Amino acid sequence: MKTKNNLTRWILGACVAGLSISSAVPVSALDTVESYIREYPNQQQVHMMKAWLKDNKPGTFTFTGLVDPTDHTVITPQATVDYGYNWFSLSDGPAVLSTPKYEKFFSVSVFDMKHNVPAVLVNPDKPILLTRPGFARPDGDYHVVELETDQGVILTRMVVVKNLDEVTALSKKIVMTGGDGDMDRPVQRFSEPIRKAGEHVIKAMVEVVNPDTVFGERSGDVGDLNLAAGVMQGQLGTPPQTVRYALTLADDSGAPLKGDATYEVTVPAGIVKDSGYFSVTVYGADDKFLIPNKLKQYDRTTYDAKANADGTYTVTLSPDGGGQNGIPTGKDFYMITRAYVPVPGAAIQPKVEKK
Repeated sequence: MKTKNNLTRWILGACVAGLSISSAVPVSALDTVESYIREYPNQQQVHMMKAWLKDNKPGTFTFTGLVDPTDHTVITPQATVDYGYNWFSLSDGPAVLSTPKYEKFFSVSVFDMKHNVPAVLVNPDKPILLTRPGFARPDGDYHVVELETDQGVILTRMVVVKNLDEVTALSKKIVMTGGDGDMDRPVQRFSEPIRKAGEHVIKAMVEVVNPDTVFGERSGDVGDLNLAAGVMQGQLGTPPQTVRYALTLADDSGAPLKGDATYEVTVPAGIVKDSGYFSVTVYGADDKFLIPNKLKQYDRTTYDAKANADGTYTVTLSPDGGGQNGIPTGKDFYMITRAYVPVPGAAIQPKVEKK
């Protein structure tokens, strides 16, 4: 799949599949499927931002602790990570983010409202300066991150390995100075037929897109349709240099993953560097969230899974969570394999055999 997509080809494909896009009469020159796809990331960012701002102040952090099925902050979360969220605005000038040191995996991802990801910093060793083009910069030694929009969000990931108390204490040291400017962000409106048609096209793309091509650092790095598909499948995902994703919707025979079946997943060896780790997480096909289960086991990672002699990992997916490195399912699901600090070029897509 090429990074730049031909939107017309996909729109025509949707029409062939039975969707009549031309039947919708645009209410304005911008009420088109192409515009909807282009606007979709901003639309979803604003939706998440407004929900967060109902209970929080801009420029401040909230932390999830260990995510469980009741957490609906973001779809497709990884379960053994403490996530931190901070929606901010640079309308009044730059902001500075200070972070603690942590020996295990800790990343700081910066997103603008277009879902560009201008920076993902792993275990940052100095403060982070968030700024806009033309802003005067304060003196000091910083990681400098320049955004395309005033508003944005910082997402921190701190892996939890039986040390939640330590992680909770460290999270209190993640602090922003500034970032409390104007949080208003416009969103383009679309007619209902165009919205439905646009979402149909994006959903079709989700099925086939290469996850390595859906997120970029700045506008134009990836195609509009690829980016929209990435946001639909998992908002606040990051470019492949830091985290790579493998989406699994079906077993090796092509059949959808079912909650009443048992599957043996083989994760390839050598997909992450020594400073990183892998995770396999399952999500409900109906809502994209973690699946409740009595074992409270929602994923398997480098830290809690036993490796095979050849360096691969076997993960068993079944209704009761039995088997080697088991994860309970119990309803129709899909799976995401993540490689944090990945080995460049490594094939991370696991094998999935129905037993």
